[in-house]
This record gives sequence, C-alpha cells and structure tokens, in this order.
Amino acid sequence: MPIPQSLERLHSIRAAEEQQQRTQMNAALAELHRLQSALGKTRERLRQARSLVATSVCSGKHEDRIAGIEEAAIADRLAKLLAGKIKTAEQHFIQVRAQFLAKRVERRQVETLLDAAREQSAIEGNRKAQSALDEWFRSRPTPKGDKGRRG
Repeated sequence: MPIPQSLERLHSIRAAEEQQQRTQMNAALAELHRLQSALGKTRERLRQARSLVATSVCSGKHEDRIAGIEEAAIADRLAKLLAGKIKTAEQHFIQVRAQFLAKRVERRQVETLLDAAREQSAIEGNRKAQSALDEWFRSRPTPKGDKGRRG
C-alpha cells in the first residue's frame, strides 16, 4: 500500500503553517520585550527626574525643579501608556501562542497518520516480498533425491 501523496502534501502544509505561526509568535514576543524594555527605561527616566527635583531643592535652582517636575510628569504619562500597550501585547502574544500550539497539534496528528501509513506500507511490502519468495520456492523444480522430503 503506497503512502498517499495527499497525506504527504497535507503534512508539508501543516509544517509550513506551524512555522508561520512560530514566526508570528516570535514577533509578538519580541514586541512584548521591546515594550517592557521601554517601560524600564521610562521608569529610570522618572527616577532621574525625581532625583533632579530633590537636588534642586538643596541647590535652590528653581529651573531645575520645574524641569524635574515636568520630566517626571511626562515619564509618568509615558509609563501609563506603555503599561496599557504591554497589556495588549501580552494578550496578543497569548492568542498567537495558542494558535501556534493548535497548528503544532494539527501537524503532529497528520504526522501520526503518515507514520502509520508508512508502517502499513512497509508491512505490506514485506508481506508481498515473502509471498513472492514462497511462490518462487514452490515453483522451483524438485531435485530427484528430494521427492520424499517434500510434502
């Protein structure tokens, strides 16, 4: 029994779909990491702004204090914006990962069917080879001294 070409084609399609989903999942994860890194930098910017306000209190420079307060306000707004984007990116990543896992299951199911078909094909091939060997053995001419042994 030959392995159906449609099964092999389906397996290659499923493998390609899984690879495409893996690429999308990696892109979503990279975006999530980029946003988390930006949030970390924004928090550092907020710390620096607060430090500027604290040092300006000691030095008495009003311009530094105002600049520090404005910088802190901007960093705080940016951090809130990034937190919302991170939440959205996390949800997107979870969705893409679920799609990837579904495609992986589909590929493995087809792979299981393909392996079973290959195994069945090998068994059928062995059976035919044995049958041909048996037929050859039965059809060969019997030597003269071997008449009593056969039968």
